[in-house]
Amino acid sequence: MIEIYQTKAIFRIEYELICNIKILRDKKGWSQEELSEKMGFAVKFVGKCESLDQPEKYNLRHMGILKKIFRLKSLDDFFPNGIPEDEQIVIQYKKVPKKKADGTDSKLMENVVVEIVVVDAETKAEGNKQSKK
Repeated sequence: MIEIYQTKAIFRIEYELICNIKILRDKKGWSQEELSEKMGFAVKFVGKCESLDQPEKYNLRHMGILKKIFRLKSLDDFFPNGIPEDEQIVIQYKKVPKKKADGTDSKLMENVVVEIVVVDAETKAEGNKQSKK
């Protein structure tokens, strides 16, 4: 049986930012470690931001650094589909083996989103109380 995990409540804009930076990173062919180094941070920084089971998230300072690295004209370019609604979400995910270059399963695991649930709350603390019910 596959176990389903759940994040703490986060704002949708945080999640969309993470997804869109990952898309930009993949288009450049950069690993998480390479982008971390370009940002001037520890090599595991981007990996932690992209992982659903880690609390690290990008902040406004990081966005300024990333804007320069990706040579974007505006911070709005991080959101090609427009700024997401200011709502909180809880992401349910499962852990599956990453694939090796030859297509076989690796011992390393990655998180795959199963469902995104909107949480009706004003603050993260309130959202996290609701998501535990």
